[in-house]
Amino acid sequence: MRYIATIAGQDHEFEVEQTGEQNSFRLRLADNRYDLDLRRAGPSSFSILIGDRVFDFEVTGEGEDLAIASREGVTRIVISDLARRAATSRSARAAQSGRAEMRAMMPGRVVSVLVSLGDEVATGAGVLVIEAMKMENELKAPKSGKVIEIRVVPGQTVEKGELLVIIE
Repeated sequence: MRYIATIAGQDHEFEVEQTGEQNSFRLRLADNRYDLDLRRAGPSSFSILIGDRVFDFEVTGEGEDLAIASREGVTRIVISDLARRAATSRSARAAQSGRAEMRAMMPGRVVSVLVSLGDEVATGAGVLVIEAMKMENELKAPKSGKVIEIRVVPGQTVEKGELLVIIE
């Protein structure tokens, strides 16, 4: 799989593949290839053998945002799946250009519409409130723009996926 590691604001693209054995991997970084043997030494401790050198380190953090502690110190690193990052980037660009259709995430009842046709809204601004499963949920604008269509009124029942508001 291909990844991007962001260290100190710099992106480093790399590829990792398992090479047969459970702990054996091949790392491609820039024009270099490395054969690795990775072993878990504890809940967050690892040893990695690269050639004839062994590196011990601790990993802490959640999701893609990690801290790697070794004898050299602590390094913050963000590791992103390259395909997911590209898709996220494309969807973010699409969200900022063109139209955004706001749809019901689950069946419910429209409690209030917080905008009017023609209003300019900012990303994150409240657009409408839907009651679903006895909870009121404020739906927020996914992008900045002009409200060009409102398809619901207070008191209306909506189904999952139903189009509510269009922002352009």
